[in-house]
Amino acid sequence: MQTRPDAQNTPLRRDADLVKKLPESDAPPPIRSGFRRHFEGFELGLVTVGMVLTFALLVLPRAAAPQMLPLPHIDRSEIRRSEIAEREQAKRAEREGLPFDVRAVGEAVRRFGRASAAGEATSHERDDIRARVKGVFDANEAPLLLLLRAVQTQYFLAALEQAEGGAKPSPELDELGGNFVAHARRSGWFDSSGRLLPDEATLRVLFHLYWADLIGKRGVYPFAPSLNEWRIYYRFLLQHPERGSDPASATADEDSARLRVATALGAKDPEYPLEMALGYLLYRTGDSEGAAVSYRRQLAKHQGGPYALLARNYLIYVLQNVSTE
Repeated sequence: MQTRPDAQNTPLRRDADLVKKLPESDAPPPIRSGFRRHFEGFELGLVTVGMVLTFALLVLPRAAAPQMLPLPHIDRSEIRRSEIAEREQAKRAEREGLPFDVRAVGEAVRRFGRASAAGEATSHERDDIRARVKGVFDANEAPLLLLLRAVQTQYFLAALEQAEGGAKPSPELDELGGNFVAHARRSGWFDSSGRLLPDEATLRVLFHLYWADLIGKRGVYPFAPSLNEWRIYYRFLLQHPERGSDPASATADEDSARLRVATALGAKDPEYPLEMALGYLLYRTGDSEGAAVSYRRQLAKHQGGPYALLARNYLIYVLQNVSTE
């Protein structure tokens, strides 16, 4: 009979297969001795020091020439909602029709446009428009003017699209836009291929403002632009300022025009960093002292925020210019 091994009498033996060995990757690193041990972990320290120095360079003020003109923030979702609502208004007007006195306003707008495009006097046509608009208000039909505007906006955009590429403006475009194409060409609002620089949202706002001026209701709800529409309008003019009739002075007048636009925008939009814009534009026009005043005002109003470091950098630079003048 086979006997079982006796745990007490069985001699101990070393079995290489039974001894667990650590894998090479888990083995402890060799211990450094002597002078080298003082530099253990220096790589991580260098990375940390580099990060600290980089951060310090980014946050410490240093002189920099002003090169940033802030633009107003645009709510794109509001633009989409407004466009959808206006298209629905145009469909409703075409489906249900408009009363005679409202359509008469539209015809008066077209007569004004023809005269304006032809370079003729327009005071009589303007007076006629406003007299007819008064009749619409007296008849409590003012909301229907928004339907008329929606229809004419759609026709204006369609006629304008046909005129791109250098084509001659159609009679429809002259009637609805007046001298818009001539003004756009003079202001450089067409690119080299004849395409308009303003997008559809901007064109809608430009036409709405033109229309509100004609009927004398630019500051009257619901014909007055919303804050988002003002931002769209002024943002475009900051990027592409209107030009006068003298081509020789067009470039020199652009920054002066931007100054007027930024000031007007700041009066309507409390969120717009007006002092940052004025500092940049005054510096561009050669007024370093005025630019320094604007940057100081910016820092007095906003010690922190996204423009604080830029304002400090620009202020240091313009003050250096003032001291050397």
